[in-house]
Amino acid sequence: MEPKEQSFPQLDFKKEVQRAKWFKEDLEKGGWNPRFKVPGRFDSWSKTFPEEEVAVKVLYLFQDMPMPAEKFVEMIHPSNMEIRTRWDDAFQDIEILETGPDGSLVVSARVALSCPLTDREMVLFVSTSREIDWYGKKSFAMFVKNASHPSKPVGGHGLVRATNGGNFSIVTPDEKEPESKCQVFGLTNNNYNGCLPNARMEWFVGRKAPKVFHKLQNNAIDGYFKYFKNDKVFDSANHNQSI
Repeated sequence: MEPKEQSFPQLDFKKEVQRAKWFKEDLEKGGWNPRFKVPGRFDSWSKTFPEEEVAVKVLYLFQDMPMPAEKFVEMIHPSNMEIRTRWDDAFQDIEILETGPDGSLVVSARVALSCPLTDREMVLFVSTSREIDWYGKKSFAMFVKNASHPSKPVGGHGLVRATNGGNFSIVTPDEKEPESKCQVFGLTNNNYNGCLPNARMEWFVGRKAPKVFHKLQNNAIDGYFKYFKNDKVFDSANHNQSI
């Protein structure tokens, strides 16, 4: 399935925030399948929405992130690509293809997947980050949409093109230590396309996607201590023991 042509798609920030809240509230109602978890550090859940073009949704939560919310937002945005390429190996070969007048971006990236999947290429619209009210708490929101670009034709680089169904990241300062810690609630949903069995897609994606984002979490922690804070590099891999 090829992604629809929509370089710089229309984005209604208020509607996207409401969509993010809908997912949070739906998770609280139940019916989501628990996935990869690291107690006190990372959690994830999956659910299939058959009526959606990108049917399998994965929600994740970065807990107890040892950095201010504003700093995480700064680190994760592709506009800081020069430094991000030094610490992020979950999403590789990030390339800015076009910059919008408001600072939003169209980027391409390679998602490093494990066997039996090969890596996937993505072309994405990435919004700027904005301060929002998240259930009475000051938070920061950033949204991602599927996009296209003439410099990146589908299949032109020998990789299968994944289709994004609209991701979000909501970054909230920690209640007790807002100046030094935060948590991140996010949605990832992609059609990985290629030769994949539809019958067990949620099981398959539910095993793969959370580990990509947990890797991003560990990368961000290491990157913060190495490039953004004058401190010894924090060994997140040893700190997080998965179950």
